[in-house]
Amino acid sequence: MLDENAFPNAEELFHRAYALSDPTPELLKLIKAHPTEAAVRDLLIYYIEAVEDNPPRAYALTSVVVALCESLDAPMIQGGFSLGEAFFIELHDLLPQGFDLGSDKDSKKIGPTNLYLIACLLSGLSFKYNLTSSRDQYGEIRRGLHTHDNSSTPELLVIGACIQLLTSGSKIVTTGKPFIHSADEVAVKLKLQRYAGRVKELNAVKLLEVCQFIYAI
Repeated sequence: MLDENAFPNAEELFHRAYALSDPTPELLKLIKAHPTEAAVRDLLIYYIEAVEDNPPRAYALTSVVVALCESLDAPMIQGGFSLGEAFFIELHDLLPQGFDLGSDKDSKKIGPTNLYLIACLLSGLSFKYNLTSSRDQYGEIRRGLHTHDNSSTPELLVIGACIQLLTSGSKIVTTGKPFIHSADEVAVKLKLQRYAGRVKELNAVKLLEVCQFIYAI
């Protein structure tokens, strides 16, 4: 019977793997040794942590996850799931957890280390590469498009939506119903947010303008 606690030293193993220039071979080796749901969850938890520790590597690390899904050498996971299916299930649960702003004193600060914005980036990448999708992810985009001044974090919500929209590309419009009805709707809602002055930080305003322009085309 497969051991559900596959990696008692998971932190050391996965931190070491994700520190490599190409973590793919080592991660594949680990998951082949223990093809369990618990091991898949560990792999993805430390993927998210690796991106949080080094946000500029987000695209590269997501490419590693995609490569694992597509590997012809990937094992079947306990329960009869392919590795891609197991990733979809676990990310479906893990990614929305990053949308909880909680009580972090820095949660309202716009910047590359903001964990909420990193969660939005990871969500957008999951849409882009078909890693997972959920009502919570689409709902967070809608929350940003429709936020108002009564929200405690209107600027953060708008920029989080922009990050997801820009990262996922035009496919989000065709897959996002009923949360997103059309590109025109996105452009109009972003225009309203811009004119309402809910986004104030200079770089954030530029990001909003770019997103508005792209969805208005």
